[in-house]
Amino acid sequence: MMVPRLVVSLATLVLLSAHAGEAQQASPRRVAVATRAIARGATLGIGDLEYRDSTLASTFAPVADSSPVAAGWVTRRVIAAGEVLRAPAVEPPSAVSANQQVAVEWTDQNIRLTMRGIATRNAPMGSRASVRMESGRRLETTVVGAGRVRID
Repeated sequence: MMVPRLVVSLATLVLLSAHAGEAQQASPRRVAVATRAIARGATLGIGDLEYRDSTLASTFAPVADSSPVAAGWVTRRVIAAGEVLRAPAVEPPSAVSANQQVAVEWTDQNIRLTMRGIATRNAPMGSRASVRMESGRRLETTVVGAGRVRID
């Protein structure tokens, strides 16, 4: 009794995944592509990338016409000419560096408090960063600017 249900469920799953793959391949996506070979740790310049339409069938491919990779991003490994630029091979530049003193901000309606802390790792704008306070306590914060984090 369970075997027919299992067979029908598996067949349905296979058909749905095949249909999803076809739909994903059919729509071109705008992706950033390296125009030349780029070394690890290099900052991308305007001439280092171009945007092309691609039919990448990957969940990592950016949504059409909204590739977040741009000049100023940093490579985390060697990039070959013609390679699609995407995380984790490239990352946005760090707004906060490890062991850097940062301004820790907390706001509640009309009250604003700013303290000093030490970032425990590199973090780009908008990402989460751990900060060690003078008391030794660690706080999870959000990077809001160069050398500035916010307690949420």
